[in-house]
Amino acid sequence: MGSRTFALIQLDRAAIKKALLLALSAWLSFLIALLLGVENPYWAAMPVWVIAQSTRGLTLERAIYRVLGTLIGAGAGLLILLTAQPIWQLALMAGVVFLSAGALHLVNSVRSYMALLSGITVSVVVLPALLAPDQAFDLAWARIQCTLIGVIVGTLITGWGTPKSPRQRFYEQVRQLASDAVKTAVLLLTQKEQHRIDQMLRQVNIDISQLEAQAASTAAGSVDGHKRNAYVEALLFAALETLAAARQLHFQIQRGLQVSPAAIQQLQDFSDQFAKGLPLEPFYKQDPNLITNKVSLARLRRALGQMKRAEAALFSDRFPFWRTGVSLRRFDAGRDWITARRTAFVSAMAAFSAGLVAYLTQNPALELAATGVSIFSMLLGSLPRPHLIVRFVITGVTIGSVVAALYRLGLQPYVQDPVWMMLSLVPFLLVGALARTNPPTMMPALDAMMCFLLASQVGMPAAPLGEVLQGSGALIFGAAMVCGSFYLLPRQTDTWARTILEQITKELRGLVQQRTPRGVSHWRARIARQILKLLQWMGDQTPRGLLALVNFGYAVIAWHRLTAAGSGYEALGLQVQSILADFDENPTQCREALLEIAKEIEDAGLQTTVYDIADALEDSKPLWLFLQAD
Repeated sequence: MGSRTFALIQLDRAAIKKALLLALSAWLSFLIALLLGVENPYWAAMPVWVIAQSTRGLTLERAIYRVLGTLIGAGAGLLILLTAQPIWQLALMAGVVFLSAGALHLVNSVRSYMALLSGITVSVVVLPALLAPDQAFDLAWARIQCTLIGVIVGTLITGWGTPKSPRQRFYEQVRQLASDAVKTAVLLLTQKEQHRIDQMLRQVNIDISQLEAQAASTAAGSVDGHKRNAYVEALLFAALETLAAARQLHFQIQRGLQVSPAAIQQLQDFSDQFAKGLPLEPFYKQDPNLITNKVSLARLRRALGQMKRAEAALFSDRFPFWRTGVSLRRFDAGRDWITARRTAFVSAMAAFSAGLVAYLTQNPALELAATGVSIFSMLLGSLPRPHLIVRFVITGVTIGSVVAALYRLGLQPYVQDPVWMMLSLVPFLLVGALARTNPPTMMPALDAMMCFLLASQVGMPAAPLGEVLQGSGALIFGAAMVCGSFYLLPRQTDTWARTILEQITKELRGLVQQRTPRGVSHWRARIARQILKLLQWMGDQTPRGLLALVNFGYAVIAWHRLTAAGSGYEALGLQVQSILADFDENPTQCREALLEIAKEIEDAGLQTTVYDIADALEDSKPLWLFLQAD
């Protein structure tokens, strides 16, 4: 029993301090709203629990976007209520929810929180007005006031006790990752320790995806940090390009081409100096007089050049604005249109349907349930794997709603005096804050406190038993409906991964079909982003061969350029294009046909390019098998 309790309670001194500040912020927010006579003063304590984050900058930025989202949602809600028919009000509300829920997957970084709050707020404004239209403006104005109070108080108090973002340490991690990529490139070029090569390739690829995902939150609250994120992206992009280029050279060396020992030594020196932040020596070309039949290191040099420039900019004392002639490639914007459409449709339909039931029945409990359905459908819809946290959500909602019912029945009738009312709230806020800062209970504690404040209606008159039970039960019912629906949905890990692979395949098909490649730089950015998405989605379960997709594209582009009109090899170019028509469905047959063609080609450059395409097909085979699996 003791060991279980110890495992459940993991509060250190910093967590207890943060909990006390969190409870104080919520208590003061409620007190200020109560003293100002704001309607539903318990709303003021709710933003405090959401904006409190692990770093000061993230807390500040989240607070700003909460205010903006609330203003947008409240303004949209009031405009909607100007229409005469309640059904049209519901339809327009669902339209705003549709746009807000969709924007969650289209707007990057912390800014997506603004979209979430706009959708939640429009529901909070419109749904109660369906039963009490004369109070619509007062409810919207109270919501805005409480948000401002909670955000300002919470930011000032919890922000003061929250550490700054460790941006410098994060930048050093990014630099070390880039150095590890160069070390992996050395292993690939020296053909040593194949097991270690596979291990390092997988680890470095996953680290790239994880660091890219952390970049926005690490920079939150800092203008300089957001500007430097461009160089974080450029450095991670260069690391991915370095690995892909080295993988291509790895297969060329297996075919008998050579790389000079001097080039290997330069790479090793580059990695060591780069990790320590030391000045970097130029990466010289291989001397053709010292080594024959050599590989071309041009692509690898370009990647290392970007790595060098991005690192210098990232660690400069002042942010260096973009300079003419300096090319730093980055990932494409991470907009997920497929998930955005799905989330938007589900959230809008859920909000409209639940609101329609509440309006037709004119039942206050069902109106509260409809509000819960709208909120939780957006919250869960914003997550990549909602089924993993539904148990935390329903646990938190149930605990918060039950405790709220006990408060309303056991305490609220006897604490109508403002002083006693404030004192009665203290133990609940303290326990909730400790649970919120305790790692094992952090997730359910947030929903528990939000539902406790919403269902307890602290500061309002006492209510009869039936009304109390209906209110708490409605919140639990609404959350259970949404959580149950998301939990019962099919697990889509492999399905979504195949969707990403299909998008990549479509990009590669476009390259194969273009006799004159266009938009090559945009293609590089898009495929790099899609690889990141696949790594972030599947993690260490990602099939091998991701870098081969990049190398396949590069080789196809090189082939098109070498066999372009006027080269004298147009017929050969069309022949290879015909063979690659079904490269994803029959990679083995395509590779064998390419190898036969390569034997007959006399031009060394053309022959190497055909071999590169064939090697990329072989290296990417695990991905095509995964794509074709049921």
